[in-house]
Amino acid sequence: MAGPLRIAVIGTGFAAHFHLASYRKVYGESFEIAAVCGRNGAAAAALAGEYGIARIEREWQAVLADPGVDAVDFCVPNDLHVPLILAAARAGKHIICEKPLGGYFGPADADADWSAEGFPRQAMLDAVAAQARQVREAVAQAGITFCYGENWVHAPAIAKLDRLMSASNSAILRIEGEESHSGSHAGYSRRWRTAGGGSLLRLGVHPIAAALWLKQQEGRRRDGVPIRPARVSATTARLTGTAGFRAQQPRHVVDEWIDVEDFATVTIMFEDSTVAQLTSTDTRLGGIRNFLTAHGSRAQVTANINPNTACQAYTPDGRYFADEYLVEKTETKEGWSFPAPDEDMITGYPEELRDFVGAIANGRPPKSDLMLACDTLVLVYAAYLSAED
Repeated sequence: MAGPLRIAVIGTGFAAHFHLASYRKVYGESFEIAAVCGRNGAAAAALAGEYGIARIEREWQAVLADPGVDAVDFCVPNDLHVPLILAAARAGKHIICEKPLGGYFGPADADADWSAEGFPRQAMLDAVAAQARQVREAVAQAGITFCYGENWVHAPAIAKLDRLMSASNSAILRIEGEESHSGSHAGYSRRWRTAGGGSLLRLGVHPIAAALWLKQQEGRRRDGVPIRPARVSATTARLTGTAGFRAQQPRHVVDEWIDVEDFATVTIMFEDSTVAQLTSTDTRLGGIRNFLTAHGSRAQVTANINPNTACQAYTPDGRYFADEYLVEKTETKEGWSFPAPDEDMITGYPEELRDFVGAIANGRPPKSDLMLACDTLVLVYAAYLSAED
C-alpha cells in the first residue's frame, strides 16, 4: 500500500477512547487516524481534540463514501456491527470491528419492551448463523481484510502461552478460563434488546475466543488445518435474582439485570475430543478476574491477565490513592491491590491494533480473523440454546 494506511474510527464511546489511546502505542507501522465519526457532535469533537484528529464526521455514510479512507474501526454498539460491516464491505473498506461480531436483539417488529425471557434460543441461533454467513459472503466478495477485535488473542500472556505450547510440542488436552467482575455499569447491558445477551456474550466471548484460537494454532502446527469446536453445553443463571441475594443490603455488585444472565459456564468439545471449560459472571468482587490455563501433554501454562503481580500495592486508607488509577472494576482502594503498570499493553490492545494495521497494509491475515469471529458468535448462541434445553 502506497502511503500510510488511513483509518476512520466510527463511534465515540468507551471503546473508541481505548482504541485511540492504543493506536498511540502502535510502532513499526505506517498509518494515520483520518477521522472520528459520531452522531454526538460534542462527544466527537472532544474525542478528536483529545487525540489531535482534525476531521470530524457526524454520519458514517460520509466516511464510507470517502476514497481517502482505507479502513474503518467500528467502536459502536453491538446491534450496529453487522449492518455497518455489510455497508463497509460494499464500499470496499477494510474493517476492524470490536467484539462480538453480532448478536440477536429481538424480532424486527419488536417494541421497546421486548424481552428475551421465554423467546426460543433456536431462533436466536438461526439468526446469528445467518449473520455470520452474510458477513463471510460480503467480505469474500469485496476482497477486503476483516480484523476481529479480540484483545485476549493479542495479550502478551496468551501469546507466551501459545509459544510455550508450540515449543513443547504439546497437545492441548484441556483449557480452563474465566472473565468475571462485579458487573457492567453501562445501561445497555441490562436487557437483551440492546446487549444481545448477558455475561456470556459480554464477558465470556474473551476466554471462548482465546480457547478457540489456541486450538486453531495447535491444529495448524500439527496438521496444517485449525482444530474447530464441535459441541457445546452450557448453564446460565441470574445469581443476583436469588432470594438470598435480594434479602441483603447493601449490595456490592450490579443487580439491575432485566432479561439477561449474570453467570454462564460452558464446556466446549473440539473436533479432536479435547475440551475447554470457561466461565463468565458479573458477580465477582475484588476486580476483574481474567485467566486462561492450557493443560498440555508436555506442559501446563496459565496466563494471568488480571490480576497479575507485575505491581502490588497496599494502603490502609483508600483516600491516599484517590487520584491515582489502579485497575479496572475494584470496589475499594484500601488494602492490597494489583495496579496495572500499563493496562492497555497487558490486555493486548496496542499489539492487536499493530497486528491489524500490518495485516491490512501488507495483505496478510490478522491473528484474530473472521473465522474466529464467526465461530465465537455461533458458539455463544449454541450455548444459549444448550442452557435453554
